[in-house]
Amino acid sequence: MMILTTQRIVAFLVLVLFSSTALAHKLAPSLLMIQETAPNQFDLHWKTPRTLPTPERIELYLPNHCADLSERQPIPDPVGIVFEWRVDCGGQGLVGSLVRVSGLAGNQSAAVVKIDLLDGRAYRQLLNGSQPEFLVPQRVERGAVIRDYTQLGTEHILSGIDHLFFVWALILMLTRRKLLIAITAFTLGHSVTLALAALELVRVPQELTEFFIALSIFVLAAEMAKSKMKQDTSDNPVGLIHKHVFWVCVAFGLLHGLGFAGALRDIGLPQEEVLVALLMFNVGVEIGQLLFLGIVIAIGSGMAVIARSRFSVIAPERWLWLPIYLIGSGSAYWCIERSLGVLNFLNFFTSRI
Repeated sequence: MMILTTQRIVAFLVLVLFSSTALAHKLAPSLLMIQETAPNQFDLHWKTPRTLPTPERIELYLPNHCADLSERQPIPDPVGIVFEWRVDCGGQGLVGSLVRVSGLAGNQSAAVVKIDLLDGRAYRQLLNGSQPEFLVPQRVERGAVIRDYTQLGTEHILSGIDHLFFVWALILMLTRRKLLIAITAFTLGHSVTLALAALELVRVPQELTEFFIALSIFVLAAEMAKSKMKQDTSDNPVGLIHKHVFWVCVAFGLLHGLGFAGALRDIGLPQEEVLVALLMFNVGVEIGQLLFLGIVIAIGSGMAVIARSRFSVIAPERWLWLPIYLIGSGSAYWCIERSLGVLNFLNFFTSRI
């Protein structure tokens, strides 16, 4: 009992650590979309966050041989600064040239670069402080796709506080045997819908997906509360998760996979290596989940030793409800917030009928 309770406390501390990381990366990445519309002529869409944590600006630098053909037109956007314009890159084009973004390191931000050429070649690249420029290659290299999309998947799960809440709730609720079953089922579920949605074989409005993801976390919080209340009267907690852990987590995985696919659609898939990029993004998601799981268990085991020692000053019974309150209130807030997005979507949908 002491070990399980201490792990609850440690999980809270680890979540605070990851929450601060997620908030530090909550700044939306800049987005550069380059579409070749005529030989060596390109339409550009450049979006940066409206507010930055430092005075340093995020600036885009195109190759020197590219000249503007039109003025940079500002486009209204509630959260970002957006410009669209057209450039001519002469006889050289973009292949073999550098596209650079400055200010990413100082603002702890990133930039997604999407380039689509007339001949069907498509490039997707994530720039950050340590890699602020992209040399447009002759073709997409498989090794770069493996590296970049694994990193994207890992960063997505570790910066997604709602997904971490879900994994955290599973860690707190289940024994290690059931936790292994739950993580396996969750992985199976989200792998299926991630692939189907990313390949556009299935399409669900993102507003609905995000709302039901929040609802799934709230359901877990309710299950945690139910298990806690029955803890003193039964050694075998009953509830939906405990009775049907595999199938419930498969269902939740199917739902969360749609959310992962939404992020992957924003980034885009390189046309020459679609399946490799999809697979490695999924692998990155699993790496992120395992990192979070491993850190919680490792630190929890260490703290359990301290809690059992005579030097311990922890009173774990006072903290027992804190994770339930935190996950429940957070998910309830997301449900309310995201329900507004659902209403906006329904209003837009009915207006088009």
